[in-house]
Parts: sequence; C-alpha cells; structure tokens
Amino acid sequence: MWSMMTIIKRSFHRHVDFDKVRKFLIDTYQITNTFHNWIPSMFENSWRGPCGPPYKDAEDEYVKIWEEEKTGIVAVTISKPCGEFRIFIHPEFRNFEETLVEALETQFKEMKKNDTKTKMYFIVEAGDTLRERLLENCGYENKGVCEHNRILPHDYNVPQYTLPEDYTIRHVDIEKDFENYRAVQGSVFSHCGEFMTLEAAKIYSEADFYHSERDIVVVAPDGSFAAFATGRMDPISKLAEVEPVGVHPNHRRKGLGKAIVLECIRRLQKHGAIAIVILGAASTEEATRLYDSLGFSRTNVHVWVKEV
Repeated sequence: MWSMMTIIKRSFHRHVDFDKVRKFLIDTYQITNTFHNWIPSMFENSWRGPCGPPYKDAEDEYVKIWEEEKTGIVAVTISKPCGEFRIFIHPEFRNFEETLVEALETQFKEMKKNDTKTKMYFIVEAGDTLRERLLENCGYENKGVCEHNRILPHDYNVPQYTLPEDYTIRHVDIEKDFENYRAVQGSVFSHCGEFMTLEAAKIYSEADFYHSERDIVVVAPDGSFAAFATGRMDPISKLAEVEPVGVHPNHRRKGLGKAIVLECIRRLQKHGAIAIVILGAASTEEATRLYDSLGFSRTNVHVWVKEV
C-alpha cells in the first residue's frame, strides 16, 4: 500500500524532467489502456503551444512531480493561476489522490493569497467514480459537461472524401505561410489571433510531437486558408491526437471539417499512430455532429468546481 511508502513531492523542470514525465504517461496508458491521464503531446503542448502568451520558466512551478523510490513517478499535478487543477496518477496509487487534492488547494491558495474569493476546478471524465466521489467529499460540485473525450477505433479505415471545386489540402510551411496560418486559426480561436507570433509558431514546430506533413490546411480558391488541423504524435509511444481543428467562418457547411480531419487521420496512420484521440473536444452541436459522423467514440467530461 502507498501509505507504507515514502512519496516525495518536488518541482518540475521541463528541460530535465519532460522525458521522465513522458515515460510516466506512456507507462500508465499501457497499464490502464485508458486516457484518464494526458498523452505526452498534450503535456508538451502546455509550453510549446503557439496560441498563448510566451511561456516563462517560472510556470514550471505550476507542475509538481510525486515520486516513490521503487516506482519512480507515481503522480504529476498541475495547479494553474486560473484555478484549473489536473492530477495524472499511477493506477496503483489512487488512494493517494486525497493528499494530492489537498496539496493542489494549498498551492493554489498560496498563489491567490491576496484574493478574497476565487474558484478551483477539476476536469473529470465521466465514469471515474473514484475521483468523482473524492471531489464531492472535498466540497466540489459537478457543474455538468464541459467537453468530450473522443477515441478513434483502432481498426478505422479512412473513407474517401471530396473537396469543393478549386479547394485543396496541403501541409504548411510555418515561415512562408505564417500570416495565413495565424489568420485561419485566429478566426476560430481568438486567442490565436491575439497571441500567435512567428517565434511562437517556430517553437511549436520544434516540439517532439510535431511533423510538418501532419500540420495541414485547406486552401481556398483565393489562396487563403479555409480550414486547419494538426496531427500531433509522440514519437516514442505513437500516441496521437488531432488538435487543433477548425474551419474559417466564411467557409463552413462545405464539408471542409470532415475532409481535413480525415486527411489528418490518414497521415497519422501513415506515420504509425497506435491510437488517435481528441481529448477535450468541443461539446458544441457542430463539433459533436462532426466527430460522431467520423466514428469517434464520445465520453462526457465534467467540470467540478469549488469556491474559496
């Protein structure tokens, strides 16, 4: 039992610790065959992503590593200033989660010690009854579905797709295509239009999960970008995600979303992906209809909130 062991919390330093956390995420996936924890590309994107303010070294402190001498990493926790908490845990140490929740709350309250009132929240996949019961006992309230987790069947065969006349699909060149790249992503995600810089896009393109052939766009007849999708794949585990995905508002209802996701899946399969997911997919009517039509399974993800 974990209570008989010594578990030590320490700081995370991405330049030193990323490979260790990656191995932990891969190992726990192989043990559980679930996606309750993030896959490596999601973790790496937290500092590689191009659609936010530049990542600062001090942000490494939001992440804590929990280690036991024999097992190594048994959990990784994240406490963000916005109040979002994440727990990634080894399945044999789930009885340790209450300690992790308490530690996250303490960490967050220290960040917000000058605020009179704030909120803390967890994102939890439906069916994780152990965490649901724990959060309820700790005073959190289930506020309902906030997103979906999507998993593509392992034996998925990519069907043929067609594009409207004079529309084409190709991969991007970050430097040459930057203005169009930022414009199309900003048309769907406003923070991309606000924060994406060429330097940030280059940092994104240097990520382990990135391959230019899997960063694709639909080109409209006028040469602008009408849709986008990226297939991120961890090169060691071959766990992959289709993220981000979007269609410019001026080009919707033409089948472009379906076409570009299918092409992204085809390229991920070509590169050897063993699993393709969209964890945290939008739960809007349009996104739900698209991913349902493509054959992705759908699991609700709930937000659990506590005011302090």
